[in-house]
Amino acid sequence: MKKSEFKKKEKYWSIMVLPHTTQEVKVFTISSLKYKLLALGVVATTCTVCLGILLTHLFYTNRSLCNDKEKIIEANMQQQKLITEKQEILESYIDKMEEQDKLVENFAGLYKNMTNQYIDGQMENITATRSGTGRNDHAFINDANKLKSILDELEKNNCSDPEIVENLTKTQSKLKDYTNAIPSLWPCEGRISSYFGIRDDPFNYTKKAHSGIDIVADYGQHIKASAKGKVVLSEYYGNYGNCIIVDHGYGLSTLYGHCSALLAKVGQNVDKGDLIAKVGNTGRSTGPHLHFEIRINDTPIDPLSYLNN
Repeated sequence: MKKSEFKKKEKYWSIMVLPHTTQEVKVFTISSLKYKLLALGVVATTCTVCLGILLTHLFYTNRSLCNDKEKIIEANMQQQKLITEKQEILESYIDKMEEQDKLVENFAGLYKNMTNQYIDGQMENITATRSGTGRNDHAFINDANKLKSILDELEKNNCSDPEIVENLTKTQSKLKDYTNAIPSLWPCEGRISSYFGIRDDPFNYTKKAHSGIDIVADYGQHIKASAKGKVVLSEYYGNYGNCIIVDHGYGLSTLYGHCSALLAKVGQNVDKGDLIAKVGNTGRSTGPHLHFEIRINDTPIDPLSYLNN
């Protein structure tokens, strides 16, 4: 009696399969216990599959991380190598800057020395002849050549620091302005008929000081500026006849006398080699030639000490 009551209380699940044809309906009956076991099995299978997928994902993720680790280690080694190279470049850069500082300091010393000796009027025996005693005027050109060498070195030692580049550019500009102001270019081609110093005056044959050199040339031949500067005189000037004077700054000036034509005007800026006049025979002159002077603080000096040989 009790067993029959227990069976009646047990629950069953029925699954009906309805075909689209005239076949009879199929019914599957599953007890509640079996259903629970089946559901548990499905859940367990699903968990197992998910766990497998998770483990597979973790495996490949770990392998990817290992590969990334190797790449990071390799990249770190490359970065260390790059840092070492940059450090070497920085040290080289510092050495270069020290070298540049030394060059600039050297320039400053030379420039100051030249200023003291040539521009401030402290040069001894400034009107000495080419064979005279005292300081040799060629020393001026030697100092100028040293400045040019320093300028060349500064141009070779290029750097990328904007402030340093700006300072070097200014220094180079000043150096170039200074070297361009040195009257080293021959104003015209020709033969020297009279040198600087004591000579026989061509008019009365007495001994007199000649303040420049006379260059015999064809009438109308071009006369060029010996250095960069500004024209401060362009007119008929006493015994010099038609005359041009160019102020080059730094106490330097040049004079071009006996011209047939004056092509540069007062106030005009000229560069080294610019056409400024033509050879003539004006003023106190015995024939077509150029009287050429170089002056420091208005004191004539031997032009051959400055003109390129």
